[in-house]
Amino acid sequence: MARLTKAQEAASKPAPNTIGGMLRAYNKSAEFLSNARSTQRACQDHIDEMTADFGDVLLFEVTQAWLRDLRDAWAIRGHRAANVRMQVLKNALAPAVNDQADVRIKGDPFHKLAKVKRPHGAPEAHPIWEDHEVEAAIEDAIARKTPGLARAIGLGRWGGFRRATICAIPLNARPIGYDDDGAAHTRLFWVTEKKKILCDKREDPRLTALMARTPNVAMTIAYNADGMPWKARQLNQAIDRLMARLAQAGKVRAAVTEKGEVYCPLDIHGLRHARGVEIAMAGGSDAEIMSQLEHATDRAAKIYRRQADRRRMADGAQDRVDKVVSLREARKTRDAANKA
Repeated sequence: MARLTKAQEAASKPAPNTIGGMLRAYNKSAEFLSNARSTQRACQDHIDEMTADFGDVLLFEVTQAWLRDLRDAWAIRGHRAANVRMQVLKNALAPAVNDQADVRIKGDPFHKLAKVKRPHGAPEAHPIWEDHEVEAAIEDAIARKTPGLARAIGLGRWGGFRRATICAIPLNARPIGYDDDGAAHTRLFWVTEKKKILCDKREDPRLTALMARTPNVAMTIAYNADGMPWKARQLNQAIDRLMARLAQAGKVRAAVTEKGEVYCPLDIHGLRHARGVEIAMAGGSDAEIMSQLEHATDRAAKIYRRQADRRRMADGAQDRVDKVVSLREARKTRDAANKA
């Protein structure tokens, strides 16, 4: 019994110069503690798992070959599961990797270590909503006496907010502001839930119009059918039911499960992506996209701009094809007239 107790104590206090020791130090770091509670909980599960699986591995044993084998073992669980775990491990080992005076890990074993790619047949993650789909969802929600759901959709599409902020942002986060000419307008002023970044932006007129045609019922902007603030899972389920109904009616895009059931692949986070691509299509810079969507880095902004560029170039290519086809048809008509 004494041996077992001693072993449990050793496992709970990983030795220094081991992966377990670095994971434990990361657990108390400012970087970890600055994450949202939901992110901390998810990371903690991975930290506990890694500590139990290979916490006793010495730091000098961490090489790119070892990491590659670990990545491949994790890949069986799915590309996202593997990539998230690798990122947590990378964050934990960063102090030893980045400190040039620290020789416990040779070089940077994470350098050029590729992520696990999404399977070829996997559906697109969080596809963006088209404007007619947003309109159909909002009108259906209002028609079914759930204006709080319509507001949630509006906050995602025209506010660009994450789900946690949509559920929590209060009515008093819409103060009146004034532009350089003294004209009044509504602003959105709030610290976002996940990243704790200040949101301070002029409200999109489309969101203002939606707010004007729906009642204030709860202390929050969006609310459920009972007039209470949304819970995250409850909001997801409401969106899924709404969009599945619209997909079956042919009003939004649809997909079919292996069992032959019709559903809609759109989710609430796709509204935020639609907002990002819209800003990029309008010529917004990375900094402007970051400010609108409360991003901490420009990584997502670059993705939105790349999506916008691809759409713009694809449309430009089609314009060229349309022009050639039009000229060809005009020539045929002219030739036929000359022969007559």
